[in-house]
Amino acid sequence: MDTITRTKSSRNEEVISKLGFLYSIFVENHIPPYYQEAIVNTLDNNRITLPAGQSPIKGNSSVVLVPNIPDYLNVSLNLGEAGMKCKKASQYQGFLVHLKDGIDSKTYLSEQLSKRNIKNLYAKQRKLEAGHKISYIFHYGDISKEHYDFLFTEFYTMLKRRFLEKKMYNNNLLNWKFYYDLAYPMILEKKASLFVIYDGEKPITLTLNFHLKDIVFSYIQTYDIDYSHYNMGDISMVKHIEWCQKNEFSVFDLAMGQTDYKLKWCNHVYNFEHHLFFNPGSAYSSLKSYLLSQKLRLRQYLRDKDIIGKRFQMDKFLFKRRVKRLNNFNWKES
Repeated sequence: MDTITRTKSSRNEEVISKLGFLYSIFVENHIPPYYQEAIVNTLDNNRITLPAGQSPIKGNSSVVLVPNIPDYLNVSLNLGEAGMKCKKASQYQGFLVHLKDGIDSKTYLSEQLSKRNIKNLYAKQRKLEAGHKISYIFHYGDISKEHYDFLFTEFYTMLKRRFLEKKMYNNNLLNWKFYYDLAYPMILEKKASLFVIYDGEKPITLTLNFHLKDIVFSYIQTYDIDYSHYNMGDISMVKHIEWCQKNEFSVFDLAMGQTDYKLKWCNHVYNFEHHLFFNPGSAYSSLKSYLLSQKLRLRQYLRDKDIIGKRFQMDKFLFKRRVKRLNNFNWKES
């Protein structure tokens, strides 16, 4: 295996490892090993049944980490014949929009935002539409490969420009080829969608979403910073809520990470859990699982004390170390 192939494979594994449980259910559409095949969305009591994946355990001393399990998805363990045990560590918070039965987008806005915020939002939208040729399109089930290529190139350019302006590192940029290869067939199969706000033929806001039953998981979002004064994120959120309600999706999940934007829009806060599976018959496996669980708990303690995330921001630290690499990076050749 040559160096380029190894680097690409390593990046792919990094993305899959980071998403963990979310990658298994939204992308691969299977439940990881050691879980029963039925998942219950406790917000609606909707049942999601997925086939089981193959076990990653090799030998008797391995430890398997399954990260990023949203606690609103009720999963039951299935450790029967494996002889494994599980340690659980609560991690960062997630934020979502729950569209309860019968609620429409206007009702949601009136319950979530102040009258002043709603007035300002619609004023910005009217100004945007008056001054530009605006259209709102969800590419979901149908998109030409040529247009998909165009949009993903523009998506990368906008995302890179925005984070260079913020002087923050975004790890999706160096993995862009992975997402480019991943999303196209998923959009055609309605397992993903690409939402675009266009000014004429020019995309000015893009969002990549993953779909599972009644859940839309918003994974990557960006906008053209030249349009920042229109509050594009708020306009995009309104369009997503309208589309979810129209297409009978009850959950629009904005994932982990607390921001003012998520606090403003989301009506449900949940926790992510990391699960550690280990072999209690192996001293090495038991010790390794203990040390890793303590590391996870320490990391969350530092988040809770605002040491990680506020006093120390890893994205700003990594930006200084990787900005040159990012500036020289060509995702199409990665």
